[in-house]
Amino acid sequence: MEQTSKDKTELLSPAGDFECFLAAIAAGADAVYAGGDRFGARAYAKNFNSDELKEAIERSHLFDRKFYLTVNTILKNNEISELYEYIAPLYEAGLDGVIVQDLGVISVLSGMFPKLPLHASTQMAVTDIEGVRLLADMGIKRIVPARELSLSEIRKIYEATGMELECFIHGALCYSYSGKCLFSSILGGRSGNRGRCAQPCRLPYNGKYILSARDLMTLDILPELIGAGIASFKIEGRMKSKEYVATVTGIYRKYIDRFFDAQDEEYFVEQYDREQLDKIYTRSGHCDGYYNIRNGRSMISVDKPSYASGDDEDLKSLYQKYAGKDIKIMTEAKVKACKGEKLRLEFNCKGCSTVYYGEIVEASRKSPTGSEDIRKQIDKTGGTCFEFSEIDITCDDDIFIPVSSLNRARREGLQLLKDKIALKYRRNADEALIYNECIKESIRPSDDNKHYIKPKVNCRIDRIDMLDQVIGYDLADMITINVSAVNESNIASVTEKIHDHGKAVFFALPQIIRNGYLERNPYILYILKKGMADGITVDNYESLYFLRERRFKGVILSDLHMYAANDDAVNAYESLGIDVITYPVELNLKELKGLELKGGEFILYGRIPMMVSAQCVMKTQDRCIKDNGVSYIRDRYGNSFPCVRECGECFNTILNSVPTMITRIDDLTKALKPYSYRIHFTVESSSEIDKILSLYDDIFKKREFEDPGTDHTLGHLKRGVE
Repeated sequence: MEQTSKDKTELLSPAGDFECFLAAIAAGADAVYAGGDRFGARAYAKNFNSDELKEAIERSHLFDRKFYLTVNTILKNNEISELYEYIAPLYEAGLDGVIVQDLGVISVLSGMFPKLPLHASTQMAVTDIEGVRLLADMGIKRIVPARELSLSEIRKIYEATGMELECFIHGALCYSYSGKCLFSSILGGRSGNRGRCAQPCRLPYNGKYILSARDLMTLDILPELIGAGIASFKIEGRMKSKEYVATVTGIYRKYIDRFFDAQDEEYFVEQYDREQLDKIYTRSGHCDGYYNIRNGRSMISVDKPSYASGDDEDLKSLYQKYAGKDIKIMTEAKVKACKGEKLRLEFNCKGCSTVYYGEIVEASRKSPTGSEDIRKQIDKTGGTCFEFSEIDITCDDDIFIPVSSLNRARREGLQLLKDKIALKYRRNADEALIYNECIKESIRPSDDNKHYIKPKVNCRIDRIDMLDQVIGYDLADMITINVSAVNESNIASVTEKIHDHGKAVFFALPQIIRNGYLERNPYILYILKKGMADGITVDNYESLYFLRERRFKGVILSDLHMYAANDDAVNAYESLGIDVITYPVELNLKELKGLELKGGEFILYGRIPMMVSAQCVMKTQDRCIKDNGVSYIRDRYGNSFPCVRECGECFNTILNSVPTMITRIDDLTKALKPYSYRIHFTVESSSEIDKILSLYDDIFKKREFEDPGTDHTLGHLKRGVE
């Protein structure tokens, strides 16, 4: 299902402000994406005000381009109620789509504006066919998959689902899977999920810049990307300058056109254009990203993430080359000026025709207004989007028309034409299905008493050798084991042992699902077939769809990367089959109390996963050793972060340097009424596990306990995030 010349791939450019938008349009972008002053994943960009957004939408349509708005952050309850007022005027103006991350936002916008296309942001970390299908069922029209996917994976997803895919072709790369990074949030309260990432990955660790990815550049592999079925090529850069936007857009426009127009000619890239991309902005050189390699040192600016760009004169020159000339819409004009009649201007453009009547034309007393005088004034279209290809003038010989009247007629007539063209795209927000409390209540579970009054304790272990210690305490009601920790030789005995001790068995599926993992992993299929699991923990949309399709009868528990920071997200997850939602780790206690989420799982203890990455710290620093285990990286302050290797599926999880530990739980229990509390062991030693289990055994049995005296954090329970 390869694309043809009739399906030329969309070139999608970023705009951090209106100047960048104009540069993108002038340089040849087919579409532009931008954020307003609310809810975008680039909170520190200049962004657009409401009037600029409406003007950008109209201008895009005048030039047969599209305009997409970013609402790709996690919203809190006090924010999501503002969506209608924010989106309605843009919807009416003809907004072509909204890029979203939050499941609550998807639910609300789908209810408010059923005709508004929604695009799943790369922040949703969609990595396989199942995730695409789940979002398609929710009405998503386009998906920006995780940047870590290979060309082969992208092609398989497209062929299996037919979904519109939007993929990055140039710009900055995150070290972590987007949407699965809490590094900036946990360390400094600036959440990447809220558009405020402080980029801790660009800092040194172990004395090197081992988490700092090079920038993406794909000119050389554009034909392969087109062949994979990608519908839209996306340029990263809403924090970048208008010179960057113009140059990168202009160069990629050239090569997309070269490919589609080449016919039988060989595609090639000129070295000069590669150099221009390096000159405009690069972070220690460029790479092809993940399209043809899984990971590697070549993608990381290990020695120093140096930033290079041309001097001011270079940048000005590049801007002039690609965006210095205003683009115009060719228009025909007919002017009729007869004595005693109103001046008549007819404009024809893009299938639209408008007629404007000016003042009554008077007879000339001294100097008559001739046809060339009329032409001169009507042809002054500078500052507008229009340019006349033809001006047909019919006029009497002895007439007089003031220059001011001609200018006003031209100006107001062209505005009339602009409004009529824009009218083809306009909608009526009042006709949209307004999302209201009735709709919200209809998707909430009917049984409000389905959860236990007394919270359960869920001890989660990442290694099988932790099991006997955890079972030795009478603390846990449930034991969760990472499915990657079991194998053919122990899966049955482990499950039996846990059940024999009167505890429920949960299995945690991987944080990342790729390459058909759920279908090819024999242990997952075995667990489902034998009915061994009382519950399964999922951390992505792929796993959720998989369990729904197989009608899993146990408890489905969503993990911490499935964010439910507002009531609409809570409702959406429950309607999709999630039984227990992990309380968001980025909300403070006051915000958690304000959620309708009751009966979730609260993390009392554990090292929060700061990043989940397709890169491998061990491989970057030395070599691939193909062995699950733990590496450590140390920041400039001496804090040591464990990096857990998942070599089977080839990803790293970087954990916080200290665990989150909450010991005062009475208020939590009263306010949240949780289904369960989680105690999660990852890299702890045997003695550390005993210490923590003993502590919480005392807490839950209402015995006196002492502060453990170990370094720990309360997470965001008090402060929250911006």
